[in-house]
Amino acid sequence: MNINDIISSISSSGALNSAADQAGIDPSQAQSMLSGVLDHVSGGGSTADIGAAVAEKTGLDVGMVDQFLPVAMSLLQGHADATGDQGGLGGILGALGGAGGGGAGGLLGMAAGLFGNKS
Repeated sequence: MNINDIISSISSSGALNSAADQAGIDPSQAQSMLSGVLDHVSGGGSTADIGAAVAEKTGLDVGMVDQFLPVAMSLLQGHADATGDQGGLGGILGALGGAGGGGAGGLLGMAAGLFGNKS
């Protein structure tokens, strides 16, 4: 998985700008957060503290990052669906979806409906 390729693909599709607009944040902040999520999880970082870790890495407010996490998951799932890259992103989406506690625990609850996971 090449993180830069994923972010470039999501950005070029317009999905990142649209998500940033809907979240009321600057597209560059959205890109930083998405990159931070991918870097953190693909590097084996704990999903329990993902919001704090991404905030520290990007210099953005942890509350803003926590609010953007479900959007990030939606963008990543949309990319995986569009490109057929379920294998490349499967580990990251699985790690985020299986997280318990902390900001990521809230992420799981907020994002469950996005992916049809009602259980």
